[in-house]
Amino acid sequence: MRTIAACFLSALAIVVVGCAAREESTIPEKVTTGLETCFARHDPESCAALYTEDAEITEPRATTVRGRAAILQYFKEQIVPDLQMFTDTQVNLVQGTLGVIEGTYRIRNLNTRTIVEDGEYLNILRNRNGEWEVFRSFFIPRHASGADVSVSPSAEPTQK
Repeated sequence: MRTIAACFLSALAIVVVGCAAREESTIPEKVTTGLETCFARHDPESCAALYTEDAEITEPRATTVRGRAAILQYFKEQIVPDLQMFTDTQVNLVQGTLGVIEGTYRIRNLNTRTIVEDGEYLNILRNRNGEWEVFRSFFIPRHASGADVSVSPSAEPTQK
């Protein structure tokens, strides 16, 4: 299901970019690694500044985060000193004022030296006045420590 969703999002992004003007190039590396850089500096304000005012961050099984103020709060909750984010951009497309970057990410706990989350991401960006900003972000985790874990007692009846 995740693979289908990722393929659908990739196809949608390519269609969106394909409908834009025909001038082709790539998004600069400082933009494609911007989130990773801000995460490393433990700087939620700079992370939020990478996004447009009307941006959205979507993750499966999570509420969509809408608007830069909510995105700032999201990064304040996500960024902690013990964690480091690593990204690997595999797709970098630009046509006109729209761009798409797609790749994989890993979040590592620096104390335990373990990967606590990894997955795929897709960012759709807009270029306004020469500045690239993220308009939509999709994060699809493949593995997250503690995912789907409950400490609630079982709802199944016990036999007497």
